Amino acid sequence: MSGLPSVDYPWVIFMLHKSQMAISAEHVQYMVVVSEPAKIPNVADHIRGVTNLRGTIVPLVDLRIRLGMPSFLTEVKEFCALMDQREKDHRRWLQELEASVREQREFTLATDPHKCAFGKWYDSYQPMSYTLASLLKQFEAPHRVIHDIAKKVFALGKKGDMAGAYKLIEECREKELAQMLTLFAKTKEYYRSQNREIAIVLKHQRKLVAMAVDSIDSVEYLEVDSMAEMPSSFAGEEEARFVTLIGHRKHDGSTVLILDTEQVVGHLGRVS
Repeated sequence: MSGLPSVDYPWVIFMLHKSQMAISAEHVQYMVVVSEPAKIPNVADHIRGVTNLRGTIVPLVDLRIRLGMPSFLTEVKEFCALMDQREKDHRRWLQELEASVREQREFTLATDPHKCAFGKWYDSYQPMSYTLASLLKQFEAPHRVIHDIAKKVFALGKKGDMAGAYKLIEECREKELAQMLTLFAKTKEYYRSQNREIAIVLKHQRKLVAMAVDSIDSVEYLEVDSMAEMPSSFAGEEEARFVTLIGHRKHDGSTVLILDTEQVVGHLGRVS
């Protein structure tokens, strides 16, 4: 893309790592949910492999990696790994509370639900959807109860009621901890199901190429008058190689980064 576009095609607006981006619909054949591609050896990191789309073998480009961003797949894996670790933390928390009672020693883990690793993450995390926010909200009650039992257990221990202390811990394990384990599983399942990329299938030099993006927002026209050359300081070094223009959407004036299709898919090298 050299200068402003001369033909008035609509643009496919999509999200990529918190940025609005656009590619000319002139090059787009169709859009589908990304499926697991077949891996192929000795290709660039941004080429995930090849996939069968409507009977045609098509290379799948990870557009985030192509633009020097963290992979979408990595974000999903990291979120689920975080949930797994926070689940282990609370299993261990109750185990350590029980051991401190049995061995009559100080309990050193957080008793404030806002100060454990999960609590700190929960208080700062901004869910991307109402459904995820509602799901995470369900953690609050059982999480608070788990941390609150430490004081009750200590009080029973001081009275010499060891059986009562153990019973309280076991009841918490069977109820509140079990609730949290179920919620961790549901949260991971929801996050995986909702965070599914879309493949924008482009026709380039008579061949099809698919590029994975986070989600599709719309197909719409952008006024040529709203476009300008990409400021050198606006994007990262890798991103600037592929984004040559910025535009603005009609309905809200928000900024859109406009991709140079030739730069993105024009030099993929061997992919089959």
